[in-house]
Amino acid sequence: MDLRGVVCVLLLLFAFNLRAQNTSSDTVVTIGKIYITGQKKTKLEIIQRELDFQEGQQISKKELLEVIELDKQKLVNTRLFVIVDIIPLTISNTEVDVLIRLQERWYIFPAPIFRIADRNFTEWIRNQGADFSRVNYGLQLYHFNLTGRNDRLAAIAQFGFTNRYQLQYQIPYINKKQTLGLLVSTGFNNNKTIAYNTIDHRLRFVEQDNFIRKTFFTSSALTFRPSFFSRHSLNIAYSRTTIADTVRTLNPSYLLDGKNQQQYVRASYIYSWDKRDYFAYPLSGKLYRLEVNKYGLGLFDDLDMLTIRASYGQYFDLGKNFYLGNRMTIQYNFNEDVPYLNRSGFGYRPDFIRGYERNVVEGRFMAANRSSFKWKFFSGVKQLYKNSFIEQFRTMPFAFYLKAFVDLGYVGQPLPHINGNFLNQQLLSGIGIGLDVQTYYDFVVRFEYSVNEDGQGGFFINFRSAL
Repeated sequence: MDLRGVVCVLLLLFAFNLRAQNTSSDTVVTIGKIYITGQKKTKLEIIQRELDFQEGQQISKKELLEVIELDKQKLVNTRLFVIVDIIPLTISNTEVDVLIRLQERWYIFPAPIFRIADRNFTEWIRNQGADFSRVNYGLQLYHFNLTGRNDRLAAIAQFGFTNRYQLQYQIPYINKKQTLGLLVSTGFNNNKTIAYNTIDHRLRFVEQDNFIRKTFFTSSALTFRPSFFSRHSLNIAYSRTTIADTVRTLNPSYLLDGKNQQQYVRASYIYSWDKRDYFAYPLSGKLYRLEVNKYGLGLFDDLDMLTIRASYGQYFDLGKNFYLGNRMTIQYNFNEDVPYLNRSGFGYRPDFIRGYERNVVEGRFMAANRSSFKWKFFSGVKQLYKNSFIEQFRTMPFAFYLKAFVDLGYVGQPLPHINGNFLNQQLLSGIGIGLDVQTYYDFVVRFEYSVNEDGQGGFFINFRSAL
């Protein structure tokens, strides 16, 4: 055990021995030393940025405990640590030290790619007959803490249904005040099979031996984080897509007006106020998010489009392992006609109504409300490889939730050039039950059985939180 480990053990023992010395929660104390142990890669300033207390600060014991709980959540939400403990150490009736004990994640993931290209697992099984030509495979390399500043590098080489090559780098802070961040990304996608149209709310595909759609993209984003919970982001992106004559013949509106090439510059502004306990699987807190996208800035005339999107989520810890969550989303496209390539609605990520997983419902206006009531009936930490030389994989935390859910959605007037729009301009509703499995590294699996208002039901598997 190294010196830091010895210090950590001694401080913990000291804390436990002094816990009986509790005085009134209204007692004002002075924060003495702040000890941070367990970080090996992460820079101290990245950890300290998330703390709402500092050495020498005077604060009531009650307020300190509340701040500690929030700061623990903020450190977890950096996605740098698998274990975060913040422990007050009572030195006297008027002085408290604080021990922050961390265990870092494993940051480097050279991982194989093997994922279906369809919108969800059930789409692949039922509508596409589990066709393995619709599977993407390849290699991805992620480093989630490249220099210890929570900066992330991703390199992707993917083949199969979509050939994709991408390089992306993101650093959360580039200034001394740690308020400005930067993201840059570039890559291209090539496809031999694509959805060229929607008929009766089902995607129709065309396939050829040669690439029939090629896309190059590059973008950069500047982020501004003035406080712990709010974030502004300004993104500038360029995209160029070329399609084969086959696609243009099947759907002249794929890029509108029978074009076989589309290029545009897009400017986006995103504001979020996120006070959820854990981003990957929230159980309490609130989220507000606003997004405005302007496609076409006068540089190219292939696309001139404005969209706005807003969402609000609220999550309640009801006690005794019961939880309630609700998220509302609205989106509006100000253009009367939209290229098929750029259309959105239910069935396109990230929007869905459970019970209609097999359908695509497109339109200029969309509104959705998803609610879940869940019970955590089993959780803990599983011992994996006790003697593993990688400490991050010696244990695995887990939690299982039984749930019931209700989803409501509405898509307005159908867009032109689409046949069979019987689900537009009516209330869509689905109910169901399910099981959520949550474990470390933000991994969530949803097993759900849902039924829509027409009595059509099905079992579905998904790999991210529904709310």
